[in-house]
Amino acid sequence: MIRSFVKNGRLMSLAIILLIVSGLGALSTMPRMEDPRMENRHASVLTRLPGASAERIEVLITEKIEQKLRKISEIKNITSVSRPGISAVKLELNDEVTDSLPIWSRVRDLINDVAPQFPANTLAPTLEDDRSYAFTQLIALSWQGESSIDIASLGRYANDLQNQLRVVPGTDIVNIFGQGQEEVLVEIDQDQSSKLNLSSKLIAQKIQQSDAKVSAGQLVNQQNQMQVELIGAFDSVTRIENIPVRTNSSGTVLRLGDIAKINKSLAWPAQEIAIVNDKPALVVAARMLPNLRIDQWSDNIKSELAIYAKQLPQNIELEVLFDQNVYTEKRLGDLIGNIALGFVLISAVLLITLGWRSAAIVAASLPLTVLFTLSVMNFYGIPIHQMSVTGLVVALGIMVDNAIVMTDTIQTKRQEGVGRLDSVGYAIKHLWLPLLGSTITTILAFMPLILMPGAAGEFVGGIAYSVIFSLIGSYVISHTIVAGLAGRFIPKGVTTKDTSSNEKVGRHWYQVGIHLPMLNSLFEKTLHWALSYKKTTVIAVFCLPLLGFILSKQLSEQFFPPSDRDMFQIELFMPSQSSIINTQKISQQVSNYLYQQQGIEKVRWFIGKNAPSFYYNLVPTQDGFQNYGQAMVTATDFQAANRLIPQLQTALDTLIPQAQILVRKLEQGPPFNAPVELRVFGPNLDMLKDIGDDLRKIMTQTADIIHTRVSLRPGTPKVWVKADEEAAALLGLSLVDIAQQLQGSLSGQVSGSIIEATESIPVRVRIANKERASLTDLANINLLSRTPANGANNNQPIPLTAIADFSLEPSRGAIPHRNGSRINVVEGYIRSGVLPSDVLTRVKANIAAINYQLPSGYYIEIGGESSQRDDAVGQLLASVGVIFTLLITVVVLSFNSFRLGGIIFFSALQSVGLGLLTIYIFDYPFGFTVIIALLGLMGLAINAAIVIIAELKGDKLAVQGDSNAIINGVQSCTRHITSTTITTVGGFLPLILAGGGFWPPFAIAIAGGTVLTTLLSFLFVPAAFSWFSKRCAFELNEQS
Repeated sequence: MIRSFVKNGRLMSLAIILLIVSGLGALSTMPRMEDPRMENRHASVLTRLPGASAERIEVLITEKIEQKLRKISEIKNITSVSRPGISAVKLELNDEVTDSLPIWSRVRDLINDVAPQFPANTLAPTLEDDRSYAFTQLIALSWQGESSIDIASLGRYANDLQNQLRVVPGTDIVNIFGQGQEEVLVEIDQDQSSKLNLSSKLIAQKIQQSDAKVSAGQLVNQQNQMQVELIGAFDSVTRIENIPVRTNSSGTVLRLGDIAKINKSLAWPAQEIAIVNDKPALVVAARMLPNLRIDQWSDNIKSELAIYAKQLPQNIELEVLFDQNVYTEKRLGDLIGNIALGFVLISAVLLITLGWRSAAIVAASLPLTVLFTLSVMNFYGIPIHQMSVTGLVVALGIMVDNAIVMTDTIQTKRQEGVGRLDSVGYAIKHLWLPLLGSTITTILAFMPLILMPGAAGEFVGGIAYSVIFSLIGSYVISHTIVAGLAGRFIPKGVTTKDTSSNEKVGRHWYQVGIHLPMLNSLFEKTLHWALSYKKTTVIAVFCLPLLGFILSKQLSEQFFPPSDRDMFQIELFMPSQSSIINTQKISQQVSNYLYQQQGIEKVRWFIGKNAPSFYYNLVPTQDGFQNYGQAMVTATDFQAANRLIPQLQTALDTLIPQAQILVRKLEQGPPFNAPVELRVFGPNLDMLKDIGDDLRKIMTQTADIIHTRVSLRPGTPKVWVKADEEAAALLGLSLVDIAQQLQGSLSGQVSGSIIEATESIPVRVRIANKERASLTDLANINLLSRTPANGANNNQPIPLTAIADFSLEPSRGAIPHRNGSRINVVEGYIRSGVLPSDVLTRVKANIAAINYQLPSGYYIEIGGESSQRDDAVGQLLASVGVIFTLLITVVVLSFNSFRLGGIIFFSALQSVGLGLLTIYIFDYPFGFTVIIALLGLMGLAINAAIVIIAELKGDKLAVQGDSNAIINGVQSCTRHITSTTITTVGGFLPLILAGGGFWPPFAIAIAGGTVLTTLLSFLFVPAAFSWFSKRCAFELNEQS
């Protein structure tokens, strides 16, 4: 077959055309996105019981849900927070789960099974299982002009836009943020209603009975049937005002409008607020379905928005706040630029080392291998995103290795005067096994990334797939197209060692590559010394890797570095009693300060809940907190963002001391809540609180921790109403009656609704806002007796103060659980640029220094970034043992020798130490990307050893231990080993030059480790080979 590629140019041309067409076709159809889409393994079960305390929520709802869901074996962790009025149970699935939809379906079934056990008035539990992905576009609708902002009108336009975006092909979900709940509010005049003995509950019942949205039956005869419906369903505020609530014997009718003020407005206070350009606005968040091209979907959305913007009135403006496609194009554009730069660097190296003909052939294999890789990626359904494209950058310097060795061997034979077919035949027969071995070992080195389960594996797995497919393509193309092109186009000639004729082809460096006689002579002398002092050489070679292992203990640990995006987030935590209006006021102060800073472009706030996820690992956890706000801040570039974050953190802490403000970078990798976490488990809430306060004090005194929080925190102040039960009973009131009347007056009761177009607007009955603002207002609420005293019907209203006393006390704001146990999580937030592992080490040291002892039955567990990192590393290394065994098996079988397998094993071990040494020299932390790099380095760095051993095993004198034969064998493969090493470094150089925190440590570890291992292999491998062969000769590989 290979001979056909040499002899038949048409076959070769068709093969090249096939690769080009399939690769370009794949490129045009493959899905595109910024970051890999990870399987959704997180969900929340939300259950509301209005008015219930956190303790009641814990016992009556949360624990029942937790016990029911423990039946599902795929659930890894069940965490929960019981807050006043709401239970939030968060589920995390095992990392091995790759399809979560059937599990969420089972969760829904179990929730429905347990729901009948909840107390009366409990709202139906809901499962939120689609919030783990970032939104693709955020669109704001904001009010323009000097007139007062009409959020209700904005809401109607937002609903219309939401409906239009939902029908755009490829749209997954569309949510609205900042939308208020419109309602018809019936504000009861408390004095008049009390004199008439009308409670809010009774008024609500009369309103409900007047809303005739019920069927009145139907008429049926032998020919026809007709529906009967009563006129009177609510259709306006006037209709509600005219509801009769009381009549007297004279025929006078008292209408609802006589004792209440009725108007249509937004529910007050708002549950959530979105602030855009310093004004309340609505934000429509749209998310694209997976496995689509984000550029095409964004174009469709852009077209739809352009049409819709023309339909808006002049006082409503549409603005795109966030478009993920912009970041995707920039990220992929930068990576493609890195590929182009790497291609230029590699081509230049090839020209110098191999000559222009060989360089052109090898360089031509690069785009062909990339196109092959894209075709296979498309077949396997792997999208184009930053990880898969980075895999191509990583593979750039590796994929030419096979082509370099093949072309250099054919060129050497052609310069010796061997014919085309014989040169190609020799190269194929001589190289197919060692190149196969080196390819398989490199593939195996990257396999743990593919086999690694969980979010971390899905995040970085694209790198491994791209590298593996590139290596397969490189091996196939080098043995077919490259071998064919080299056989056809490399002419006969002589090496530069032959100086008998200056006229013969191959004399000049640009034709056969550069030759450095002095360096070659020095290298030869070094080899003679290494073979003369074998033991000394082997021991000396191991000193440098050993130094790397020793110095690695001083490296700081890191999970994933922060993102290099021009955006960051600010989280605002006010005291628990803060209203949403006060939280909004403080957020405005923060915005005013931010806009004074050079480098800040936009600040958008979301009060009362998390901002819509604008980054792939931002998971919402703060729904329904009136004292919370989150800002998405856009800077001019990521350098400005990195510069501003530490400055803003210090300044805002000083500017607004009454609030906790966290200025945080966007983190990469799987999500975690706080960088440093201590989880305290135990049964008693008061003891957990005391332990948490102690640990929080220790954290506060630890260097570089700027804020601390605990999950077992106080809630809003609670007014305890202590009623005299006996006095109430004499007045015909029970404690439940009092609570229900207070609930109806203060929070109100929904009775009926007005239907406008496709909207249903509820009608709420309660007292006016100004009458429910303080303790004095509470004391002035009048109660009505169910049973008139002494049989009379002229009861006077009963002031609440007449039968009750009041006290203001703190309440428990949240009761957290983790896997069925009560827990208090102490969170530490650190300064920007400081590694969490360093801070955690100091926290542990401070705890140990005071010999802090926990009571019996209580224990501490480490969480945060450290926990996530340990889990991810454990998952990664779980398959390393098997993979490493397979790697050694491939090497041993390739050379049919355990001794040679041992030499290569020690080369791999050296590479790890040398990679760690490189990381230490360049002062990078020991992060997850470095671990990935070291695994890949083991497969790459041993390629030089494999090529050298393959060359030596083909020489009958070398296998006997002849020093001159070993030196000649090493020298014969020095050029293509040097070329492959330099091109590998050239492939990684763009990642190093790109800067940032993510890729330079990865690239430095592989590139530096490969260079050092290759240099040491030139000494270690021949010395060890000679040492072993002197004891017992190796088996000769026969060559024809």
